[in-house]
Amino acid sequence: MRWGSFALIAICAVGMVASAILPAQTRARSQPRAVEREIRIGVGHGIAFLPLYIAQEQKLLDKHAKAAGLASRIVVQRFNTAEPLHRAMAKGEIAAGAFGLATVLLTRDTSNTLVALSGLTTLPLSLLTARNLKSLADLRAGDRIAVPTSSGPQVTYLRVHADKTFFGAWNRLRPQVMVTAHQDAVDALTQGKSNVAAYFASPPFTQMAKKDPKVRVMLTSEDIMGGKTSFLVMAASAEALSAQPKLAEVLSKAIDEASRIIRTDSRRAAATWLKFEPSSTLDVNAVDGILRELKDDFGSGVYGVEATAALMSRDGRLKNMPASWKDIVAPILAAGSGS
Repeated sequence: MRWGSFALIAICAVGMVASAILPAQTRARSQPRAVEREIRIGVGHGIAFLPLYIAQEQKLLDKHAKAAGLASRIVVQRFNTAEPLHRAMAKGEIAAGAFGLATVLLTRDTSNTLVALSGLTTLPLSLLTARNLKSLADLRAGDRIAVPTSSGPQVTYLRVHADKTFFGAWNRLRPQVMVTAHQDAVDALTQGKSNVAAYFASPPFTQMAKKDPKVRVMLTSEDIMGGKTSFLVMAASAEALSAQPKLAEVLSKAIDEASRIIRTDSRRAAATWLKFEPSSTLDVNAVDGILRELKDDFGSGVYGVEATAALMSRDGRLKNMPASWKDIVAPILAAGSGS
């Protein structure tokens, strides 16, 4: 299996999301819909979605829906890329989906439509190299940094770090950033046959690349952001949450219970992931080892909102700073952990 596809879901293309969601909300206001017997939520591919795979397999969504008195059944729908998920959200075919923090913040900034229903994961991203590079300042003109998508968090982190390394000269580094599928980037880095000098990786590709003794971590997203930042959150429109006010409670509790399974029984969790996403390169032992390393990076908490918003505000991309991370989440999450 090629691994690049799931990263497209991780951080949504902001302009497309905002423009797609706004018409949907206008239709929703003009044509109120009856409570659905089935609530569909959209997810992508990759280890980031493991809590929802476990929740689906163990029927945790059904369990918490029943406990909350939710009459509707929650159905998980998988999408290969971000674009069809966006279209489904715009048409009202799904009630919630996986979004990056930047997309949630920017969409709220222009329309106040998205609400975070639950965190999903704070998977750390790592800037890897197999060369003798101490910092980004050591890159030569022909060197390239591989990232999975031009709108992903890797680009945001590179911009922030480049501004520090090159004293505000992001434009100096921008031409050296190239979009490359994850597996292709791993191959380029480890084989040393291309101009890819560094690769901003996410799990499990980080661990796959680090099997090569030449590969090492230059810095991580936590180094850049000063702490954990949500890689993905589950979000819905304000109208969808109003129509299904128990949805955040059900999702967050199911994700937290699934995350406890990851922490306490990583091998079982590994087998679940491979059931949903069979791999020709990773077996249950390898995935188990990855999950042991990442066991504390899953759960309903939403992190890094304030730090991300501050960066986006300094860049001029965000006009209205939320006063607190609690401003963008459903009320039930505001009583929990976040930043």
